[in-house]
Amino acid sequence: MNTTRKDPHARSTVPEDHAVEPPRAPSTRRVFPATPLRRGERAPGTQWIVVRPLGKGGVGEVFEVEHALLGRRAALKALLPANAERHGLAERIADEGRILAMVRHDNLVEVQDLGLLSDDGRPYLVLELLEGRDLRAELGRIGVLSVPTTLAIAAQILRGLGALHRAGFVHRDVKLENLFLCDDGRAKILDLGAAEPARGAEGPGARGASLGTPRTMAPEQFAGRPVDGRADLYALGLVLYELLAGRGPFDDIADLDALRFAHLDRIPAPPSRFAPQPISAALDAWILRALEKDPDDRFPSAEAMAAEIPALLAPRHARPAEDTTPSAVFSSAARPSSRRAASPSRDHDGGEGLRRMVVSALAIASLAVGLAVGRLLGPHASSPGPATPVVFARGAS
Repeated sequence: MNTTRKDPHARSTVPEDHAVEPPRAPSTRRVFPATPLRRGERAPGTQWIVVRPLGKGGVGEVFEVEHALLGRRAALKALLPANAERHGLAERIADEGRILAMVRHDNLVEVQDLGLLSDDGRPYLVLELLEGRDLRAELGRIGVLSVPTTLAIAAQILRGLGALHRAGFVHRDVKLENLFLCDDGRAKILDLGAAEPARGAEGPGARGASLGTPRTMAPEQFAGRPVDGRADLYALGLVLYELLAGRGPFDDIADLDALRFAHLDRIPAPPSRFAPQPISAALDAWILRALEKDPDDRFPSAEAMAAEIPALLAPRHARPAEDTTPSAVFSSAARPSSRRAASPSRDHDGGEGLRRMVVSALAIASLAVGLAVGRLLGPHASSPGPATPVVFARGAS
């Protein structure tokens, strides 16, 4: 959701809200004044009973819900009642649902339903629950991720981004909080509330506003120029940099104008300068290519960026592994489990907490480079991947 991140691990005071259009006429017709959803009650006009709140941000709120007839649990994401008349917000939730329905991929969240609450006309999405944690939470817990783990995650995220880009859309808000690790090791791209058609094309999400999070916006987004999938690769480069080094290249900058200048003109130091672990020159170069100021100097596509991952891993692991499924990369600790859904902010589930994911050093050490990365990348980068159910974790933004 569009909300300022309040994170004890944050290193900057720069707000991370998406830029949204100013309040104007209502974007959906309200039947009655908006009323809050309450625990134990049915969301008006739906078959979903509210089980508990999962998160609330400046724009939206998310609830764990249960289907009244099927008993199935899911996550329901809706605008905050106070935002029911803010121009553009309702349309973005609806467009997010339409894009997710159009682009089905194992590394993208899956939408189950889209509609309007019958009492006030607020749009809502129904998405699957997720068990695990987002990358911001994981990074805050362990400090940095190992090189093999980071590259395994990158391979999956690039598959999801590739599917989105081939369908003609740009995520525009790739960041740690919008990337989720499931307990079985699968990585998911979340929160398509800022997604738009590439380079001003028509389709769901077309608004013309410059959306994104300042900390991870590409130079062309800051400049207000048309963007394509290479803007997402820039943002992913920043994510991978922080996973490996424990900090981003511009974390020393707090002022928004100075941050804009850095993205437009400042050459980032290689992640190896800050990383508490060995980073090869090839890995430095791979990430820095994603962070080139000119999109033409970056990787031309998610598939092209992913194609270099096996070579980056090969020198580190020569021993084959018996288990090369994604779950071999991450293993869940035997700790209390909690469900996470489309939470709009870094707010977690209070005392219940999130189920902790522990990176299995033994599994990582036995990761088979060629086969494991091949399975993560899929049989062919141009296929959108299986339309198997996926789970949703965050995204009330």
